[in-house]
Amino acid sequence: MNVRDFLTLLLVSLFWGGSFLFLRLLVIEGMEPLQIVSLRMLFAAIFIAPFFLVKLKKLSFHEHRFSIFLIGLLNTALPFSLFAYASVNLGAGSLSVLQATVPILTALLLFTLYRDEFSYMKLLGVLIGFSGLFLLAGPSGELDLISSILCVIASMSYAISGVYLANTPSSINNSFIGMGSLIVGAVILSPFLFFYGKANLSISSISWLYIAILGIINTSLAYVIFIKLIKRIGSLNASFVTYLVPVSSISLGILILDEVFTLDMVIGSSLIFLGVFFSNKQKPN
Repeated sequence: MNVRDFLTLLLVSLFWGGSFLFLRLLVIEGMEPLQIVSLRMLFAAIFIAPFFLVKLKKLSFHEHRFSIFLIGLLNTALPFSLFAYASVNLGAGSLSVLQATVPILTALLLFTLYRDEFSYMKLLGVLIGFSGLFLLAGPSGELDLISSILCVIASMSYAISGVYLANTPSSINNSFIGMGSLIVGAVILSPFLFFYGKANLSISSISWLYIAILGIINTSLAYVIFIKLIKRIGSLNASFVTYLVPVSSISLGILILDEVFTLDMVIGSSLIFLGVFFSNKQKPN
């Protein structure tokens, strides 16, 4: 990975880390979780639509329709909604740390479903990661338990969609699925645009700015950049974004929201990152 690619990866982590910041800011502004996420998906879908239509000229929607709808639910509508609800009680840094459990949950899924994926190193990563999670959200943890559970469910949803996409036939184009999933996610959540219709009319100009950034930059643009980056540096190098996103989000939370990271949160987060490292270790050939 050259300097340019690393800086691009850092930019993506900043975009994705920033999504938790803007979720939190919108909650502070008084917006409801499903109101936020439905508008987020609307802006994301409008931005991604031209890219999707270009690919639609070369690829079959009929062949990809099941995957697009499944990923639209599991990779956008459901996790975005759960993280929006969790942002009512959790700070930006905490949200990103809990999302960092995705690789750990993915490893757990893989060696549960596929015996040849099992390794003691991955098992060690899962155990370490869950010990960090328990420290953060267990009986004596510093994070709200219900909100933490919502984040873990959202992360599991990401993990399931990731395992599914990794095992799609070679004829299936995952970037096409990903773009389509943003549009499908917007359609799934569109009823809430009407439900919150009157409330949306009274949204402040600063909140509209936050929503636009969240939907266009933190969601769609980051996705397009990341897809292109994977093609250049490979999925393994791209997976390092898992480490960078929480760092970006924690830093933004401290700088902008005056969030405080306690010693327990530092230790718990470190254990989760260590778990991610071991759960991502490849089995020797």
